[in-house]
Amino acid sequence: MAIENRNLKPGTKLVAKYRKHEYNCEVVAGEGEKILYRLEDGREFKSPSAAGMAITGKACNGWAFWRVKTEAAPATPEAATDTQAAQAPATPEPSEPAPAQANIFKLPNQKGVPEGQTKWHCRDCAGTFLAPSGEKPEKCPYQHQS
Repeated sequence: MAIENRNLKPGTKLVAKYRKHEYNCEVVAGEGEKILYRLEDGREFKSPSAAGMAITGKACNGWAFWRVKTEAAPATPEAATDTQAAQAPATPEPSEPAPAQANIFKLPNQKGVPEGQTKWHCRDCAGTFLAPSGEKPEKCPYQHQS
């Protein structure tokens, strides 16, 4: 899911999937309370968009490209820490189905899109594509395997 709370604290782990590969990034403290985004290879960037661009080779919205990585809850309650408990996703009641995460979403900026078309984004491949207005695509047209 795209990052909605942009006040990320140092130590936050980010993850992105691009062209069938998973990439990791960590939010780190820079000089003078500045936040930096460090890729696995050690390169640091001033924004999640710049870190995403280093991976994709093209401009991208880092807040949509990355998602906050959550750790699985430990097997025993005694091993859980406050941090892990806060990061663990809420478990739905057994009677209610788990919510489906939409891997395709409509982009908020529709500038320059031809009339009768809507621009969509695929989280799996980080690609964008057009679809007829009024229709929500069921799958990404790039035929990738997730």
